[in-house]
Amino acid sequence: MAPANIGPLKNILQNTVDNLLLAEKEIEGKCGHHAADGFNLGQFWTDMNTVAEKLSFDCTKICICFGKSPVPTPSETSSLLTCVEQAVLALVSVFHKLPLTMGITLHTHVQYEVVKAIQAVKNLLKVIKEEGAEAVCRYSTGVVWEGCQYLENACLDNKSAVLLGMKSHNSMVADAFREISEALEGDGGGWNCLIDGSEEMEDTDKWTDEDKDLIGPSVNLIKAAKILYKRLMAAIEKNGSCNSVDMVKELDQLYEECGLISSQVDALVQDLYPPLSVSSMEEQSHQLANRLHTVLKTCVQSHVIGETEQSHIEFIQKAIDHNMDCMREKLSKR
Repeated sequence: MAPANIGPLKNILQNTVDNLLLAEKEIEGKCGHHAADGFNLGQFWTDMNTVAEKLSFDCTKICICFGKSPVPTPSETSSLLTCVEQAVLALVSVFHKLPLTMGITLHTHVQYEVVKAIQAVKNLLKVIKEEGAEAVCRYSTGVVWEGCQYLENACLDNKSAVLLGMKSHNSMVADAFREISEALEGDGGGWNCLIDGSEEMEDTDKWTDEDKDLIGPSVNLIKAAKILYKRLMAAIEKNGSCNSVDMVKELDQLYEECGLISSQVDALVQDLYPPLSVSSMEEQSHQLANRLHTVLKTCVQSHVIGETEQSHIEFIQKAIDHNMDCMREKLSKR
């Protein structure tokens, strides 16, 4: 229950929470615009950094004012919250200036960070309203600072946004490869107990030696995906450019297709654990191979792959085909 001295302020706080929720939904519902005449990405980030700093300052001021006794009066609270609402509206206004021609990946990334900042502010006010001023000192300030901090310092183009996203996908694929490789050192027993929280590991399904042999090519496909991410990220870092609309679109396409690889790797790993369904393993492996081929095809047609990267692409291509051939051969002998 909130302390009594917060009571008179609850409606004021709730009104601002409701307004922030409207701003959040308005941003999430916007798909962006394509007009880029006169747009300056450097100036956009200068404006975004400035507004984010102002929002962080206003939230810090609220934390300080509510972190001491007596808490602000209704009039003082309204004044503090007006500043916050104005800063959020300014943040939304700056975001809407970013055209999609700067890159869909960049636009989506900034949209996510702006929504996250607004949610952090909204959560701060909800904590004050529901738990009282004492809760501010415990954790809310850190939540807000974290929400605004990224936008205070960010300065990205589409290439940078693509690399950020691919780094996350690469980490997921690397974790999946490490997970299944470590599991193959044993018999795969008990993996589902870890997922559902059960401590009963007796009579769990386990791999047979034949299962582990059949799984090999699929695991190598995941390894090929891991190598592809590493090589492609290096190529984008070296050759990636946002100097033309076509180059920006190529980066977006690569990012979108690579995202499908990480989700497919996750699906494949789940199907490799015991009890092994050979048909599911085969189907998911084929889907992963097809998605890898799609990315490789997009790569060679894009500006990010130069002569020095061609050999890497060819190596990955051969690795995919070799492991699919191995899988077919093993299955034919069952």
